[in-house]
Amino acid sequence: MMLETFKTDLIVRRVNLDRYDDREDVRTNLIESFDRIMAFSEKHLPDPFYLEGSQRVSLRSKIMREIASNVLIHREYMHAHPAKIIFEKNRIFCENANRPHFRGNISLKDFTPFPKNPTIARIFKEIGLADELGSGVRNLLKYVKIYSDDEPVFIEEDIFKIIIPFKEDLVNQHSEDKSSHKTVEKTVEKIIYAIKENPTITINELVKITGLSRRGVEWNIEKLKQQGKLKRIGSDKGGYWEVIL
Repeated sequence: MMLETFKTDLIVRRVNLDRYDDREDVRTNLIESFDRIMAFSEKHLPDPFYLEGSQRVSLRSKIMREIASNVLIHREYMHAHPAKIIFEKNRIFCENANRPHFRGNISLKDFTPFPKNPTIARIFKEIGLADELGSGVRNLLKYVKIYSDDEPVFIEEDIFKIIIPFKEDLVNQHSEDKSSHKTVEKTVEKIIYAIKENPTITINELVKITGLSRRGVEWNIEKLKQQGKLKRIGSDKGGYWEVIL
């Protein structure tokens, strides 16, 4: 049975400020909720080029991974207030029902992590969707600074809030990129393109390319197989993928 309050409202509000430009009402299990939040952000957030050492790192995925896990792990599920992630022109605004342990803005200097749903946190850590308790705040402070040259705001109240500021021209550039590379931006088409380029590609390699979790990639592949667009030839280790169009 699904709790009535188990809902995450994903909203884009940049042009139509009275209503919304795009919206997704997510009411499913925790893992699929995580993947749908990540996929929605991929449609609506830019991902500027960034290297850590010689490795390309998706700043968008780093930031949204922490937001998604925070919204799903630390929610007060008995509270009627639904979680919201709102993508605006110059910020991401998140709000989540909460059991506050103090009230006011959180800073790294006085931040003490507290496990609000330890069982969910442990499962997310075991499947690779979250790290150690308290790492989310540190990661957001690190990657938001790189992403937007600004700092996130965390507000601990009965409704926990996260504000991720960024420059409006980042979104404008992303809109232009989406217009010219519309098909490449979609997760499913990224997977198909990667498999066409390398039929022996592994799930782990697709995870890196798409920015999804392993479960998210497997879910999309299963969907493509059910639609008759993808077929596995041979064994998991020695076989290859065949795209059927």
